[in-house]
Amino acid sequence: MHINRIMVSFVAFGALALAGIPASPSTGQVKLVQDLSIGGPDSNELFFWTGVSVDRDGNFYFADALDCTVKKFGPNGGFLKKAGGKGKGPGEFEKAVGVAAAGETVYAWDVFDRSIRVFDRELVFQRSLPMPGGVGALDIFPDGRLAAAVREAAGTPSVFLFSPDGAVSRKIPLTGQDDPRLVDSVSLVADTSGGFYVGYLFTDRVEKRNADGELVWSKSPFRMKQSARENIQGWKIPSETCIQGLALDAEGRIYVLGGRRAAHPGRDVLIFDPAGNAVGSFLLPEPSHSLYFDRKNRLHVAADGGVTMKRYRLVFER
Repeated sequence: MHINRIMVSFVAFGALALAGIPASPSTGQVKLVQDLSIGGPDSNELFFWTGVSVDRDGNFYFADALDCTVKKFGPNGGFLKKAGGKGKGPGEFEKAVGVAAAGETVYAWDVFDRSIRVFDRELVFQRSLPMPGGVGALDIFPDGRLAAAVREAAGTPSVFLFSPDGAVSRKIPLTGQDDPRLVDSVSLVADTSGGFYVGYLFTDRVEKRNADGELVWSKSPFRMKQSARENIQGWKIPSETCIQGLALDAEGRIYVLGGRRAAHPGRDVLIFDPAGNAVGSFLLPEPSHSLYFDRKNRLHVAADGGVTMKRYRLVFER
């Protein structure tokens, strides 16, 4: 573990100008104050983490794709335990890609499997929840219900809402079968109101949906053209990412991480209020593949190509 403390200041007005979005006069500067780092190029704690979640006691849980495990670290960043391993048996992964902790439960999912692994907070495997397709993203509502972006077949994903025990309560298709985003996948963040946000990986679009799945608003945050597509064995596959990740802070603001088509790939972060109004932006110090806020409103991002997790406090100055 490597812990250091740095302060990086970013002028939101300039960053918003780069993104083509007018700066809010009430935003001022956004400062990122780093207070924790886990892993690193000289460490063997994280090989390539693809998801992070923090429980109510401040413990960290990582999905590590390269060694096919879920890992637990203490509040100060010290390694505690890992579970899983490569395989198709109970609690094992072919490629762990996501993790979400809520209450006494830790959920993790595999890019290749149609189920969600359920562990307790000590990473003791409990059961698998069968899914109607491959799970691309998952988040948890305050009441314990699950929202999962699931691809049932060769098509765009739907969002399924589940009870905590895995029973399906609703299916919400995101697009029609004739939509050009047919091969798209999404980031997903559950809202405290019971709705959710989705961001399209290969389309410059972020949507807010209400608890019934109805569209509340839709934005093209980076004002990009449709991602270029390559013809691979008869399939037109997008070649550059647009929306790399989403995160929601304690104030209800939604943070959008730009992908390869952004001005600064993996570094541009745009901020919107719950009504969809642009209220700020900043640049991460280095590219990240994801964003995550914990209960204390601290931002977690990847660094060093995914072998490091860095945590920041965000300070908004008027």
